[in-house]
Amino acid sequence: MTKVYRIDTYKYVDAFQKEITYFLTVAEILNISKAAELLRIQQSGLSRAIQRLESDLGQKLFQRKNIGLVLTPQGQRFYKAVKDTKLKWEENFNHLLNDSDKPIGRIRIGLHSSFGQIYLPKIIRSVGEKFPQLELDVFDQASFQTTRKILDNEIDFGIVVSQIKSPELIQKNIGSDHLSAYQTQSSKILTHLLINPDTQISNTVLKKYGQLKKIQIKNYDLMAKTVSENFFAIALLPESVASHYPKLLASGLPIARVQISLICHKDKIKSAAMKSIFDVILGACRNG
Repeated sequence: MTKVYRIDTYKYVDAFQKEITYFLTVAEILNISKAAELLRIQQSGLSRAIQRLESDLGQKLFQRKNIGLVLTPQGQRFYKAVKDTKLKWEENFNHLLNDSDKPIGRIRIGLHSSFGQIYLPKIIRSVGEKFPQLELDVFDQASFQTTRKILDNEIDFGIVVSQIKSPELIQKNIGSDHLSAYQTQSSKILTHLLINPDTQISNTVLKKYGQLKKIQIKNYDLMAKTVSENFFAIALLPESVASHYPKLLASGLPIARVQISLICHKDKIKSAAMKSIFDVILGACRNG
């Protein structure tokens, strides 16, 4: 099944009463407080909803143990039955949406904030002009996370770095970036190297800075800000990020050139509606 839209964003087409929707969330997370946070309701209200459902069914669906909540045998059977029904409903509903030539619903885009600053304003402007009826969800995450979620059909489109080798993906080049070492002009005695653990860095580069204490930070902007205010640190940053911090200077030549691509699952653009959205995003990224 290809999941394209979140059913809960459509006000009048939820096939389930709220107690069952709540049950599915709790059954998948097995933690009342986290489920309540995800559902954006009070924990007490979620507990009462589960109790009402158990009362209607005349069966206990959960047990509390030292490790947390677990499904009872009755809860496991109920979960499977409801989940299968929900998946079938979503599949049929998504087919209904995708059969239309007119894009509707909610589009999910994954990208990293480092180049999101470049491409996201263009995407929002172009998609808003062409398809004002669409809603966008944007997820700031590493490229490997975006790729995995597209393969799992959890998001629709992604902007990623590096060459993706998967027959399941459509990939279109939209630009490039350079990874370099940046420090302040006042940097003399370096003691720390800031790196993003999600960035592919060769062993040769790491050996070059082997004498420095390494600090892993997943946010490039936080890395750049830290180096700007710390004369004893150097950071491996994309040029697109470092250019926003006037105090930073590149130390030597670029370490690597990375390709930036727009990707989606090959099945995603089988519908005319999704293909038209993909083309608009591609055009926005390439032309601005």
